[in-house]
Amino acid sequence: MTLIEMLIKNAETHPEKTALVYRETRLSYRDLAARSFALAKQLTDLGLKKGDRVGLLLQKTPEVIVSFLGAAAAGGIAFPVDSNQTLQHLQYLLNLTAPGAIIAAGSFLPLLEGLDLPLSKNKIIVAGGEPADAYAHWRDSARGEQYLGPEIGIGMDDVAYLNLTSGTTGVPKCAVTTYDNIYWNTRAAVENLELTPEDVHLCMFPVFSHPHELMARPLYLGGTMVLIDKISPKHIVQEINRRGVTCMMAIAAIYEALLRLKESASFELPSLRIPESGGMHVNPALAVQFQKEFNLSLIPVWGSTEATGIALASPLNGYRPGSMGRVCSYYEAKILTENGDEAPLGEIGEMIIRGPAVCSRYYNSPEETQKHMRDGWFHTGDMVKKDADGYFYFAGRKSGMMKVAGLKVYPIEIEDVLNTHPKVDQVAVVKAVDGLHGEVPRAVIIPRSGEALDKKEIRRFCEQRLSRYKVPRLIEFRKDFPRTSGGKILWREL
Repeated sequence: MTLIEMLIKNAETHPEKTALVYRETRLSYRDLAARSFALAKQLTDLGLKKGDRVGLLLQKTPEVIVSFLGAAAAGGIAFPVDSNQTLQHLQYLLNLTAPGAIIAAGSFLPLLEGLDLPLSKNKIIVAGGEPADAYAHWRDSARGEQYLGPEIGIGMDDVAYLNLTSGTTGVPKCAVTTYDNIYWNTRAAVENLELTPEDVHLCMFPVFSHPHELMARPLYLGGTMVLIDKISPKHIVQEINRRGVTCMMAIAAIYEALLRLKESASFELPSLRIPESGGMHVNPALAVQFQKEFNLSLIPVWGSTEATGIALASPLNGYRPGSMGRVCSYYEAKILTENGDEAPLGEIGEMIIRGPAVCSRYYNSPEETQKHMRDGWFHTGDMVKKDADGYFYFAGRKSGMMKVAGLKVYPIEIEDVLNTHPKVDQVAVVKAVDGLHGEVPRAVIIPRSGEALDKKEIRRFCEQRLSRYKVPRLIEFRKDFPRTSGGKILWREL
């Protein structure tokens, strides 16, 4: 089913069930459907046609869920806009997508005023705040009496939205994501993580990263989504326990923050059963400590924008230290050597994936499409290895691999060693140019609070556990890393 068919089904079979919770707001499936289709009617009345792009410049509030579904019901193709980006970046995105409508929070109107908009102001719907002259407003839409909304045929092969890459290493691209892609990724996640209609999902990921991740699983199951717009550890714990959250997806840094909070505050997470960790590598020390403190196994997963979400996941009771799991249902994965042959077990190579959930192209980017998507396979740029039982292990980004005096070095191996140092809180290893060796490892370290570290101590620690050429030549101490709004490290700024 498409997301709209899922919404209709839920609104008809259990209309009073809670679909969405945000602060003191609670929407039933009947409410969610009515609001979404009312907005769809407003968009079509403004002249939106099937296939037109709809920009979403919104915060993580119920409006973003309604806007995504409303745009979809009107036949539009949603794309999220990151308000944290520069005006130059935003202008590039608007020029690339040429939207037929934009739905924006009132607080973001000054940002739009600074751009050369490729559409008239009466095609910009303001959600929240006081309506401004010349703009359309959210309140102008009347509640729809029926769930069917505008009579626009939407099929599984139609484009649902443009899924933006995170942009941590370069200019973002827009992966063209169909309803079929979303369906098969959602089904794979539900089956591999053993999710049920009773699950309550904590929706933490940024609106501008993977907006369908906020709603696809609950819609598929008829479950409940809990939106939170603050990712402080204390707030996360409060929401999990207040709402009875059973499933959450977060990056490893969030779980590290929860462990740090537990050092100073006593709390448990009794309702939580699926702590999914994606978006970055999970070092084994973190998984061991989380199990010890919460009696709950972290579930490392691997996914990407182009995979429409997770494509590899650890079994619920089968975590292997350092592994990012096994291939999920409906996906295939291979590891290629530098010459394009399939790599033997245990040998590191580039992972490529395919399946009905994998996007087939980037929007208006034929050169990038040809570079990354060939013969039905998406070339991930991630360097991994696989064991005899089908578990995959992340070694690093292809672009991050370094050659020290001709020998391959992957940052993850060094990071995992340094993460076991009792005075190290967080670490990132990148390559640096060296006149003698070509490239050398550079370790950027955040010490634990109150701990003093020096470079000699770090080097001695590494020399006892790593080959000499893998020991960081350059060591830097910082208080924090540059990060995206979603918490990922901005590697290019390191």
